[in-house]
Order: sequence, then C-alpha cells, then structure tokens
Amino acid sequence: MGRSFKKVIYVLMPFLVYYVVHGATRFLMMYILQYISSHSAGAYGVIRNNDAVFSGIISLLDMLIGAVVLIILMKHDIEELSVWDYLNLNGLSFYRKDRLRPAWLSWAVIIVQAVSMALGLNILIGLSGIMKLSSYGETAGAQYSIPLWFGIFLYGLVSPLVEELLFRTIVYGRMKRRFSLVISIVVSSMFFGLYHGNLVQGIYGFIMGVIMCMACEYVHTVTAAFLMHSVANLTIYLLGMRGVLINLSSLSCCLIFMGIALITIGIEVTGARQSLSKLGPIEGIEKVGVFYIDPTLIEED
Repeated sequence: MGRSFKKVIYVLMPFLVYYVVHGATRFLMMYILQYISSHSAGAYGVIRNNDAVFSGIISLLDMLIGAVVLIILMKHDIEELSVWDYLNLNGLSFYRKDRLRPAWLSWAVIIVQAVSMALGLNILIGLSGIMKLSSYGETAGAQYSIPLWFGIFLYGLVSPLVEELLFRTIVYGRMKRRFSLVISIVVSSMFFGLYHGNLVQGIYGFIMGVIMCMACEYVHTVTAAFLMHSVANLTIYLLGMRGVLINLSSLSCCLIFMGIALITIGIEVTGARQSLSKLGPIEGIEKVGVFYIDPTLIEED
C-alpha cells in the first residue's frame, strides 16, 4: 500500500506543483491589475477596454512561470532527464535514423492527423450537444477576443510547449517508470483533460492526449506530440475565428475527418512496426511503443 502511494505521489507531484504555481501566479497577476485599477482611473479604463488581452497576458505568464518550475523540478530529480538530456537521447528525428521512409513523411502524417482529428472531434462534440452543458462558451469567447498574432503565439507555441513538457515529457514519462504503458497513456490523458477545466475541453483533451501519447510512442520522440498539439490548436483557433467550423458542422464532415485521422494512425502504427521488423530494435528498445526511458531507472515491482 505504501509503495503504491509513493508511486502516485511521485507521478502527481509535477502536476500538483504546476497547478499551484499556475493558480498562484494568476491570482497574483489579477490582484496587481485590480490594485492598479483601483488607484488610477486611466489604468482602469485601459484594463477594462482590453480585458481579453490582459487575460491572455496573464495566461502567458502563468504558463511560463510554471514551465520554469517544472524545469527546475526535472533538474533536481535524480530519476528525471533534463530537457537537454531528453532531447539528446530522443532526438528530434522520427523513431529511428535508419528508418525505411523519409522524415518528411512522418511529419506530414502527424500534421494531417492533427488537423483531421481536431476537426472531427470538435464537430462531433458540437453535434452531441455537450457544449450546452459546459462553460466552454465563455472560454472560447475569451480566446477569440485577443489579437490574432497573440493568439497564434499563445495557442500555437507557448501553450503546446508548456503542456507537452508537463503532460507528455514529465507526467507520462514518470508514469511509464511505475505503471504499464496502457495505464500511463489513459491516466496521463485524463489529467490532461481535467486540466482544461470544462466538460468540452476535458473530453477533447482526453482523446487528443491519448493520440499524442501514441504519436510519442510510435515515432519515438515527444516532438511529435508538440507538433500535433500546436497544429491542432492553430486549426481550431484560426478556423473558429473565421467561422469556418460552423460551416463544417455536419455528420458527413465529422465522419470524413475522423476517417482520415484513423487512416493516419494506421499508417503511423504500421510504419513503426515495419521499421522494427526490417531494421531491428535500436538503443535496446525491444518493441514499438516505448519512447526512450533509461532502463536503469525503471522501477521493478
């Protein structure tokens, strides 16, 4: 019982630390803005007229400060690879350097998968009526109220970087040193969904979390998850802002996009297994589905 409890604490600690730092930073920033507003009529007017922009800036700051804390946590954990060690070991290439197919094909598959899955899931959730039961409308309204360039920077770069550092690199990596692959994928994705704070994004986040974990595993780098996360975010943000998502809201479109996504997953899995079969394992990895974890750090039950 004590051993299992230690496992859970070890896995949850980065998530809890980030959540506390994230919340504390947000609270502090909002308090500062409120203090400034209460002491200056001019500042109050500026903040009131640009509340979405200031909200975006607060989101940017709390994610960046949270990321710094996570990097420090990685640095001082003897079982944790540093960010630079992780990149050196896993690389930025896909699955293996002596792969059967060119790297650009793997990148293309990930991008198509991200666009199609993001669109398919959003349309499906919209058709299900779940949005009426969620506070997602308020979240979406705030996201689309900030300047376009800031939205691209925040949702296309900063958010994917920080969230992949937390959920796929640290939480998922820690789980794989303590639990089975399936449990690690499902539970880390559940936390990813819960992190978003509303039903719509929670369901979407859980499913995308599973897909991003699979991308990490089958192409042998967390860079795949970052690319998928970034492309998916930008697809929904840009098309939602332009009103294109509403025009695509039909069952036929949903089935087409989900079908394309499933085909790309099949290509991804089949390609990785073929590489393993024809070229053999690399770096001591005996099977598809284990992006690099130092075997000397895996806890034996």
